[in-house]
Amino acid sequence: MLVEPVQGESGVRVLGDDVLRAAREACDDHGAALLFDEIQCGLARTGTLWAYEQSGVVPDAMTTAKALGGGLPIGALITGERMRDVLQPGDHGSTFAGGPLVAAAANAALDVLEDPALHARVRELGERLREGLSELPRVASVRGRGLMVAFEVEGGDAPGLARRALVEQRLVVNATGPETIRLLPPLIVEEAEVVEALGRLRAVLDA
Repeated sequence: MLVEPVQGESGVRVLGDDVLRAAREACDDHGAALLFDEIQCGLARTGTLWAYEQSGVVPDAMTTAKALGGGLPIGALITGERMRDVLQPGDHGSTFAGGPLVAAAANAALDVLEDPALHARVRELGERLREGLSELPRVASVRGRGLMVAFEVEGGDAPGLARRALVEQRLVVNATGPETIRLLPPLIVEEAEVVEALGRLRAVLDA
């Protein structure tokens, strides 16, 4: 069973801990493997190194990529004790696997992303961002964890809003549906930049 603990492309849908526990129990009952896709929500994005750590539900294996390479292309499958001997040398090939250059980049990225101080900062700024979004006009609801955030727009037209934010305010956001705007600011964002982004969004939403 492959599960994304925080669903990114569908608009930052956080799966409840009860759902993840039910998935774990179902896999254990039927001898199936539980895999988590943490390509978007992993590597400190939600305020812990891996999103699953906030649920207490441990997968048998996990996919990761993107942030792992620190800007270079890489993908990885991380297995736990149960699945460590499933893949043998030669069983699987990869276009973006552990070449020496990108592996060095990944080690350097992990040196930064494993820092608990960074995790705490991501949680703090994420909370500040969500609180600020909830105070904006036309924002029906806000959700997310850490710096993986989305909000619902009253009246829809999220794609139009995203376009106007870019053209009028030079602010990059993503519409993941007719009513959903997603924000994935860099983990090094400053509080002043969060405040400025909220002001630019307000200008678009007020218009």
